[in-house]
Amino acid sequence: MKRKITSYLIAGLLTGIGYAGNANEMNTQNLYLVQYSPGSIDNQLIKSFKIIGRSGNSNIAQAVLSDSEVTLLESFSGVVIERNYGLSLNTSSLEYLDTSENGIDLLQYSELEPYWLRTTGINKLPNVSDSVPVCVIDSGVDEQHIDLPQNMRGYHSQYAGFWNSDALSHGTHMAGIIAAQENGWGVKGALSDGAVNLHISKLIRTANGKNSTIWGSNLIESIEVCANSGAKVINMSLSGTKYSSMTMNVIDRLTYDRGIIFVGAAGNHGTAEKKQSGIYNDPLHYPASYHNVISVGALNTNGQAASFSPTHNKIDFVMPGTKIVSTANRHYSVVQKVKAKSIAGYEVEVPFSQIDTGTLMPQSVIPLVTSCLFTLSKEDITELTKFRRLPNDTHKALFATERQCQEDAGKVLLVKYPNTNSGYLYGLDYLTDFPTLLVHKWPFDESANVELQIKSYQSSYLVGAGTSQATAIMTGGIAKLWSQNQQWTRDQIINALKYASYDLGAAGKDGMYGHGLPDFAKALEYLNAGSISQCPSEWYYNKAYDGGENITYLGTIYRANYWSKGSNPTASSNNWRVTGLCDDSVSNPSHVNNDAAHLMNLTGLEAGEVEYECKGLSLGCGS
Repeated sequence: MKRKITSYLIAGLLTGIGYAGNANEMNTQNLYLVQYSPGSIDNQLIKSFKIIGRSGNSNIAQAVLSDSEVTLLESFSGVVIERNYGLSLNTSSLEYLDTSENGIDLLQYSELEPYWLRTTGINKLPNVSDSVPVCVIDSGVDEQHIDLPQNMRGYHSQYAGFWNSDALSHGTHMAGIIAAQENGWGVKGALSDGAVNLHISKLIRTANGKNSTIWGSNLIESIEVCANSGAKVINMSLSGTKYSSMTMNVIDRLTYDRGIIFVGAAGNHGTAEKKQSGIYNDPLHYPASYHNVISVGALNTNGQAASFSPTHNKIDFVMPGTKIVSTANRHYSVVQKVKAKSIAGYEVEVPFSQIDTGTLMPQSVIPLVTSCLFTLSKEDITELTKFRRLPNDTHKALFATERQCQEDAGKVLLVKYPNTNSGYLYGLDYLTDFPTLLVHKWPFDESANVELQIKSYQSSYLVGAGTSQATAIMTGGIAKLWSQNQQWTRDQIINALKYASYDLGAAGKDGMYGHGLPDFAKALEYLNAGSISQCPSEWYYNKAYDGGENITYLGTIYRANYWSKGSNPTASSNNWRVTGLCDDSVSNPSHVNNDAAHLMNLTGLEAGEVEYECKGLSLGCGS
């Protein structure tokens, strides 16, 4: 019997994570990544280290260190120390479609084939009996969603919780793009024929509450878990500005040792003004900009670079990135607007951050119970700002307030704080399943006789926009292409995509579109024909080369005389010999003069108008 699908289609692009977790675990002032060789450090010093990855013969560990311990470790030969760093799920504007005008209810009874399946030629790839394993590193997934595969597996941790829950819907949205099943209702994903081998690695527990920060150590650990699960394609729809040599080393090792393809979101920090001015120097975001990660930008529905898609020389490909309909977590409501109205009739919109979702339904009108309003002290704010944690006594008081609120039949807990000149707080070190909002400027002295008007959406499907979505499309397409013949190598797959891409910008690879928009059906033809790229892979300082191996460097093809690593071909003539010039003229055979609108082919629901309701969502748009 077919399960009923909730019919609201909510605002779409999900985003960045708020405040951090327990400071004893995740305090940015003393949490480090340490790379060291086994036996090189005194056992007493490393007994608290948590090993999360490897780089060559070295361990990479997460450690809480004092300043004196950092100084001591830096005195050991070969030890590398980095501050742990934060990332976010990519942010941009949200889109939502009006249900009455666009027939979202029809998703209960019919199935949408998204336009991007046609645009990319993924829909022309034959069904497969067994897909290559795919891993999605994200916010988790709604395991029981009617449109997702029944055989998903996953990894959870003490920090992030169980993989089969999703506090943001971001991970659920990515999983649907990759693998929503062809079953007669809802939406189809790239791997829609039931053959998907999907593993979920969860990074966060809540939206803006406890353990809601994505740390670099979490990412490294998740990458290792994905590799050990057998993944051949790893999706990373997240980014940050921090370059980490340790993260890069883990990715490089698994690229060359396991032949894994990493796919990363380029970020959503581009601007239309820069594109119009021809300035392609947006900041690099990671992990997408590491050498061995495919960096994916986004196209709008006119077939041009989306305004939010960044431009720089690390962009590898572009994919559709707007009006992307996919699955959402069925159990969470996303609050979009909060208004407070006093008994005297004074009404004001209240800015907020959503800590947890509970079961608030759309257009709720809620009398505010006095016991449901909690005020943080100035000391609490200092503790949050300095250590990213609430004092224990405040934790206990907040929990007691929540319990009393529920006993008094309250529907939502509001946490307010004294106004400051240093901006808003965007999260609390607090874990709850009760609807909880952190309000930034509470307009009333007393909470009695105040009515809350809360606009929220709860849906099984949503429409999103961002390089997150574009990245998931690339991942799904690569997985279906590679599944046609799992004996093909990583390099063969990537070379085929370069050959079979529509060149949308300046001839050849450029800073806005990279190699262009791949056509996966053409890439399959290229691979089936046994075609070989005229140019070997570019030389890379962090890869070891065996004698006889060919590389390209500055347009020239070299062959290695013997094993080397980090040996520049032009600076080490004894290591390399020139064998010819690289001719890549056969690449990008289809130049479409900056216009791929004819490839978009939107129909039905996707062709409807959209409104931009929010700017940046982490379960709440009011902040």
